[in-house]
Amino acid sequence: MRADKLRLENFRNYEEQEIEFGPKINVIHGDNAQGKTNLLEAVHMFSLGRSNRTAKDAELIRHGCSDAKIALDYAAYDRESRFEIELGRNKRKSITYNDIPVRKNSELLGKFNVVYFGPELMGLVKEGPRGRRRNFDMLISQLRPNYFSALSNLRRVVESKNALLRMSEPNRSLLEIMNEKLVSYSAEIIGYRIEFIRRVEKLAAEIQSEISGGREELKYRYMSCIGRVDVENDMTPDEIGERLREKIKAAEPRELDSGETIISPHREDIAFEINGKDARSFASQGQQKTIVLVQKLAEVRLIRDEISETPVLLLDDILSELDRNRRRFVMKCIDDMQIIITCTDLEEFSETMDGGGEINKIYVSGGRAERQP
Repeated sequence: MRADKLRLENFRNYEEQEIEFGPKINVIHGDNAQGKTNLLEAVHMFSLGRSNRTAKDAELIRHGCSDAKIALDYAAYDRESRFEIELGRNKRKSITYNDIPVRKNSELLGKFNVVYFGPELMGLVKEGPRGRRRNFDMLISQLRPNYFSALSNLRRVVESKNALLRMSEPNRSLLEIMNEKLVSYSAEIIGYRIEFIRRVEKLAAEIQSEISGGREELKYRYMSCIGRVDVENDMTPDEIGERLREKIKAAEPRELDSGETIISPHREDIAFEINGKDARSFASQGQQKTIVLVQKLAEVRLIRDEISETPVLLLDDILSELDRNRRRFVMKCIDDMQIIITCTDLEEFSETMDGGGEINKIYVSGGRAERQP
């Protein structure tokens, strides 16, 4: 999989820009706050149809403008394709794939796959469960469009159920209908999470052992809303559904009292363990960074195993967060794929490369990108 050409019109701080990427290493460099990350964000949008940084499309439109447009020419599955996304402050987002309108985001999933790694993910291990859930949601959604749809449906059901729970006298019959919808979507989501946590854990454990010289064993712990789940054993939707109904029934008094849905996948967590200990409490800062790095490299391998195509890797100023040995390990693992990486210090990046590999250099300043020899 390869991004070839990106076009921007009134996107973030770019008025009009066209950027050609090389097939291997692309380094976007320049001072901070010049627009480097905005380019990665634009590329990332073609994987899920939305930003990885904001839920509000209006924030993507250049200040003072009413609309924006981004387009990507890319190669995948032995063919060249093109995506276009148009954004407007007073109209709905529109997406076209090879000039054919995309009616909903789930229709574009899987056509262009990326793995993103930025400094904000360095807190993935230590911070709250929302970031860990979101990271897995983005991965699974690229490979399972039904998962993406189930998440959207669940969000609507939870919002409706919460509104019902907050009424002075909730309609019990309607609440029962809401709970059955919640069970249906939740069972699908939990089934996918079991599958992918197991698969990522296996790959991540291998990489963790390699990077630590066999001294560290990495394991994932799925903290599901249905209780303890052994990801090594699949559960049928009926089994998941029954456990959900039991949990929802037991939690009903608390839900009515709080006015919030308590039993749902939107409250789940995925924890990391190193040598049997909770990484959030016991891992050093260096170990926590390594776990996140390993997670991202595992995602690359999983996508490649799943679709027989290597995703585009987006690295946002991440090498400055890693020590020299980890930087070298990253470059060793990704020498057979296209990467688009941002940095402020081009010389430091070149030292990490040790002079190996052809680099496509793009300099960014004040919302203008210029390819350098």
